[in-house]
Amino acid sequence: MDNAAGDPPCADPSGLQRALDRLNALISWERADRLRMQVDLTPIIDLLARLGNPHRRFRSVHVTGTKGKGSVCALVEAGLGIAGWRVGRYASPHVQHINERISIDRRPIEDERLAEALMAALDVRDAACRDRSAAMHATWFDVMTAATYLSFAQAGLDWAVVEVGLGGRLDSTNAIEADVAVITNIGLEHMDVLGDSIEKIAAEKAGIIKPGCTVVTPMSLRSPAGQVIDALAIALCAPVRSVLVPRGATISQQNLAVARAALNALGGRGIRSIVRNGPLSAADLSEEVASSVKLPGRMERFRLPASLHGGRWIDVVLDGAHVDFALAAVLRELRMQHDLQARPVVLLALGADKNANAFAAALAGEASIVVCTQVQAGRPGMDLSVLADAVRQVGLATQNASDPLQGFKRCCELADAGWILVTGSFYLVSAIREELAALS
Repeated sequence: MDNAAGDPPCADPSGLQRALDRLNALISWERADRLRMQVDLTPIIDLLARLGNPHRRFRSVHVTGTKGKGSVCALVEAGLGIAGWRVGRYASPHVQHINERISIDRRPIEDERLAEALMAALDVRDAACRDRSAAMHATWFDVMTAATYLSFAQAGLDWAVVEVGLGGRLDSTNAIEADVAVITNIGLEHMDVLGDSIEKIAAEKAGIIKPGCTVVTPMSLRSPAGQVIDALAIALCAPVRSVLVPRGATISQQNLAVARAALNALGGRGIRSIVRNGPLSAADLSEEVASSVKLPGRMERFRLPASLHGGRWIDVVLDGAHVDFALAAVLRELRMQHDLQARPVVLLALGADKNANAFAAALAGEASIVVCTQVQAGRPGMDLSVLADAVRQVGLATQNASDPLQGFKRCCELADAGWILVTGSFYLVSAIREELAALS
């Protein structure tokens, strides 16, 4: 649920910007200290009830996991859309514009529609404050989720593909009763909220499993986390479909395998491909369709013209990986691209709650030099001295930059014979992406 930079002012201050001003006045655990975080489904349930329970007017696929969940959601969305269904997708974080979080018929939600849904959700929250009911405690993410479900219902969508914000069991998105629950993987993350062991985190993420739904996961059911998932699935009479992913598969290959398994699971539940006039299946997500699915800030490539820095063209890859094994997988996949064989110059920022030593270890032997920086937007960032020290301890050369744009400029100077990887934080990715968009 780590959010990226705030949105720029809207052209119409009486529309979306006015809604965002009201929304941003609420507490956001994406930006606040999560040690004080309170998780509870009663506010979102009250909000939705006051809005007429819009989440009951469409069917859904619910996706959680430590990494890959956003891409899996986008792929499942594409498959359902190609099959002829009207589909929406709810994602987090957004990298530059809040509209990225909600897509309707595979396009970002329009400002007017988003403003209308947000205002409706904010108004019922205000009513709950007057009535002293549970929704008076609704947070930024509660209201955003309620507005999303309302916009899906108002658009008359058949399906929604919903990405969990944080964890699963008590995440605001978990008010839905999904047909398929996808768990992409489980790693040690957000331990201040989800628990200090793989088993505890697995229990939280497995909380999206509902009675009778189909569970899709590439995780071994014999692993500690897999055993937790399997036990809960058995208790809830929820069949588990294990996804076989070849050893050495890239992130993209694994995400595609999981998404296709989710479509197969829907087909097994009687959902049909309208276009093919047969059961929904992996056939509705071809390689061509999958290759067209792109998400901002996830292995996203830009090319910086030579004229801007007095040298050759420089390739820049943006990826918001913020845990070590996600970064390792990103680097493994990028190495397979023939034009990215050199070791990159890395622009790195981490949140204060991340594991700098583990992240640095993932960069060891992979980066030529690391430029450490700190992003002022969003949640507290890791102190530069702490981050740089962790990088130096794994034998990598490092430099510090007080702000991301200064750091990016230094990376361009250092990458004359290589390429640049911007990683560790979606806040950082957002800042650099905005700069790259301005240059292109």
